[in-house]
Amino acid sequence: MNRRKEKQRKLSKAERRRKERLEQMEIALSKQGYQKKDLTIGLVFANIMALVLCLPVIIVFFIAFFMRNAQFYMEWDTGREGPLLILVWIILIVVHELIHGMTWAVFAPSHWKSIEFGFIVKYLTPYCTCGEPLKKQQVIIGALMPTLVLGILPAVIAVFSGSMFWLLTGCLMILGGGGDLTIVLKLLQYRSKGKDVVYIDHPYRAGAIAFER
Repeated sequence: MNRRKEKQRKLSKAERRRKERLEQMEIALSKQGYQKKDLTIGLVFANIMALVLCLPVIIVFFIAFFMRNAQFYMEWDTGREGPLLILVWIILIVVHELIHGMTWAVFAPSHWKSIEFGFIVKYLTPYCTCGEPLKKQQVIIGALMPTLVLGILPAVIAVFSGSMFWLLTGCLMILGGGGDLTIVLKLLQYRSKGKDVVYIDHPYRAGAIAFER
């Protein structure tokens, strides 16, 4: 039911433009013998899976942190560092999408010209999308890069430095990358029957569309 509602969501002007562009690409690829495979996921499902996939990772980092830094965690000042954490988290949400764009821009033929950013108000979800075909590994690298840079790296640094601030920052960004991880798992589970496969980021849903021949 939720997935149906997402599909019926009123699209923005930019999303409608990208939808039309995708339809034109689909026609062109179809004439070349490509077949379409939808690899998108629902946003609600992505949020649920974010908890399922990321909580075990977060728990491991907390255990590692307290085992190594049992004497440091009491130094956390909620009144002073709490608001700073919220501010940093908001900023990093934007940086998260920028990293998506920067990574995919490296692989896309038109580079930054193929990258667009947006915000789905109904689901309070920012997004980055690439409008040109990519290979599976390129989509996966771009999808995982923000979580690796903003989530895993700060959490690892926190474990060795004893910083609760960076531990919470890293874990928040790991959780924020749960939807990306869900998309990556969807791509990894997909087994193409064709030898020539390209992936196009969906213009207004989470995930990609595979074209194979």
